[in-house]
Amino acid sequence: MEKNAPTQQPGSSSHMRVVELSKQGHRLFKEKRYHEACAQFEEARELEPGNPYILTGLGDTLRVLKSYPRAASCYQDVLAKDPDNLFALRGLGDTYRGQHQLDKALPLWERYIQFRPRDIFVLTRIADAHKTIGNHQRAEACYHQALTINKDDRYALMGLADLYQKTGQDEQAIEYYEKVMDKGPQMINILTIVGNLHWHRGDHEKARGYYEKALKIESHNSYALYGLGNYYRWQQDYPAAIALWERILERDRGTINMLTRLADAYRSVGNLDAAEDTYRKNLENGYDKFSLLGLAKLHAVRGETDAMVRCYRELVVREEEDGWFFGEVVSQLMEHQRPQDAAILYQAACELQQNNQDVCRKLAEQMEKYQLPG
Repeated sequence: MEKNAPTQQPGSSSHMRVVELSKQGHRLFKEKRYHEACAQFEEARELEPGNPYILTGLGDTLRVLKSYPRAASCYQDVLAKDPDNLFALRGLGDTYRGQHQLDKALPLWERYIQFRPRDIFVLTRIADAHKTIGNHQRAEACYHQALTINKDDRYALMGLADLYQKTGQDEQAIEYYEKVMDKGPQMINILTIVGNLHWHRGDHEKARGYYEKALKIESHNSYALYGLGNYYRWQQDYPAAIALWERILERDRGTINMLTRLADAYRSVGNLDAAEDTYRKNLENGYDKFSLLGLAKLHAVRGETDAMVRCYRELVVREEEDGWFFGEVVSQLMEHQRPQDAAILYQAACELQQNNQDVCRKLAEQMEKYQLPG
């Protein structure tokens, strides 16, 4: 007999009323008419305050309504008399989960799973909780335990894929994300995630394939547009990258990183006005070293020496120069045959770094690389 069965009082009209209210409450709950269900359970509890069946039904309803303290009280009343009541153990665990109190939820779920070791839903919740608190080995074990029960369970497969992604195990993450996609309709967020994972692994062609699949489903998906734009940027096909990133801006403001890359692409194709507008738009929203560096390069291309030096000075004030900023700007100057401006920038850089011999040496090496006096 289930421990959660209602108290029996044969021949009692009061108990018959409780049974009827309980049936109505559970029917309304299944129909997602939660407030009405709550009223039925509340009336039944007034007649039988200690009835565990009524208390867990009310607790479940209050939990769905996010009335967590009241829900917890119902489950705790049941567990005070029956510490192994499975409905209350699971319900109270889920209540604490709703309040982001995983430290309280886990012992309840772990106790529950001792009685119901094949409850895949609770197993994945235990795994998710351990993943959230950083106990990755226990999380991995629980996900795999869930998959021994149902090898196609999407929640367990997704949980493992996300775990491997978070822990930098890209190959395993891809394996499990692909298993998720094999089991059902392709999800755009998974397609873009797998595309990014392939990109990080250096498999750019595979990454492109996933971004393109995502765009066939949702033509303006910003993550896929950004990723595919990066692919064409890598190919140095800047017009293609620009076209993709501009599509993002049709519906979105864009991220700082995307806008910087878009501005760089504008600069690369000679659309300097668009590049400057985009760099400055980023800088109006806050300091960004790559936008400021891009602006310095733009001034270098235009031969605007004073503005170039001002940008470089600000970079050095804000960042620790190791010769990289200087090298990036000088490279742009020499690409446009401006050795005199390179010498002016070198003089300004040396003045800023006069107390740092190591950086001065690196600056001189950059000048020597281009056979300029240093």
